[in-house]
Amino acid sequence: MSKRFCLLLEDDWELMGDGSGNVASHQYLPTLFLLKIAGQLNIKVTFMVDVAQQLTFIEHQNEDSNVKIQKQLWDDTVRLMKENGFDVQLHLHPQWINATFKDGFFHIGRNRNLGTYDSSFQSKLLQESVEYLHALLRPIDSGYKVQAFKAGFWGLQPYKNLHKHFTELGIKLVLGVRKGLKIPSASVDYEGLEEDTLPYYPDANDINKLATDKAGVIVLPLAYYSPDLITLAGLTLHLLKRRFFAFSSDHSYLFPNPPLSNEKFNHHKWNEKIRLSARPYLTHLKIGDQPFSYLKASFDAVVRRLRRYEIERVPIVIESHTKLYVNNYADIARFLRYIVEKYEKEVEFIDLKTFIEEIERDLCPVRRCHES
Repeated sequence: MSKRFCLLLEDDWELMGDGSGNVASHQYLPTLFLLKIAGQLNIKVTFMVDVAQQLTFIEHQNEDSNVKIQKQLWDDTVRLMKENGFDVQLHLHPQWINATFKDGFFHIGRNRNLGTYDSSFQSKLLQESVEYLHALLRPIDSGYKVQAFKAGFWGLQPYKNLHKHFTELGIKLVLGVRKGLKIPSASVDYEGLEEDTLPYYPDANDINKLATDKAGVIVLPLAYYSPDLITLAGLTLHLLKRRFFAFSSDHSYLFPNPPLSNEKFNHHKWNEKIRLSARPYLTHLKIGDQPFSYLKASFDAVVRRLRRYEIERVPIVIESHTKLYVNNYADIARFLRYIVEKYEKEVEFIDLKTFIEEIERDLCPVRRCHES
C-alpha cells in the first residue's frame, strides 16, 4: 500500500516581493543548498519559477550588464534543476510586467493578483511564460510540459478568465488557495472555500466553490495551520532577532533592485507581520526563515489533523521560499531530516508532476460537488 501522506514540497522560486534581491544570492545559492539536501535525503521538490521576473530581466538585459548576468544565471539555474531530476513548474508575479528600469533599479507595480488583470494580459503572460519554459527545458527533457501553476501572492480571483486560460494551455493543477486567507487590498478572499484540504474541481466561475463535473483544472489547497500561543511567540521572537540582530550589518549589496524606498517598503512589510502575529491566526505550512521548533510544531500539528481522513492518499503542501533561506540553512536541513526519519512510514515526498499522474490514475481522490 502507498504511504498515507504524499508530501508536496514546492518552492516559490523568485526574488523579493518588492522586486529587490539578486538572482545570485536569493535564487542560485539557496537552490544549490536545496538541491544538495534533497539529493542526500531522496526528497522530491517542485520549483515553481517566476517567469514574469525573467521576462522583465530579458526586456532590460541590454541596458545593464548586471541585469544580463542575472538573466543568464536564472536560465542556468533552472536548467540545473531539471538536469538534477527535479520538477519545474510555473509561478507568476504579474507586478513585474511593465516594470521600469531607472538608475540601475527596477521599479515594479503594486498589483500582485493576476486574477484582477484583464483577460488579454492574463492570456499573453501565461502563454509567453509556458512557451519560455518549454523552450528552455525541452532540450534537456523532450517530454517536458508545464502542467502546474502557483499564483503569486495567492491571487486567483476573479477566477473565470484564469480557468479558461489554464484549460487552453493544458495546466492541470493550480495552487494558491488556503482556508481563511483574505487580503482585501489584493481582492483575495478564500474564507468561503468549500474544500480546504483535498484536491478539488472548482466551479469555473468561482474558485471557492466545488464544480458539479468531475473534469478540468484541479485546485490543491495549501495545508493550513493555526499555531498555539507558545509556538507563535517563539516564531515572533525569532523573526525579531533576525530583523534586528542577524542583519544588523550593511547588506545593501544583496539588494540591487529596490522598486520602492527601503524605508517605505520595510515599514509596510513589518506592519503586516506585527498585525498577523498580534492575534491567533491561520497560516499554512512553509519553509523559509522559521526556526526548527516552529517548522517541527507546524508539521506535527498538520499530520495529527490529517490522520482523521480515512483515505489512502492525502496530499500535504509545504510552501518553500529559498530566497529566505540565508542564515537559516541548518534549521531547514534539520527539519527535512526530521520528516524523513520521524515519518518514514507515513510520508512520501513526491513532486507535482507525479501527483498529477497519480490523480490521472485515480490513486488520489479529487472532490466535486455533492461528494462527501
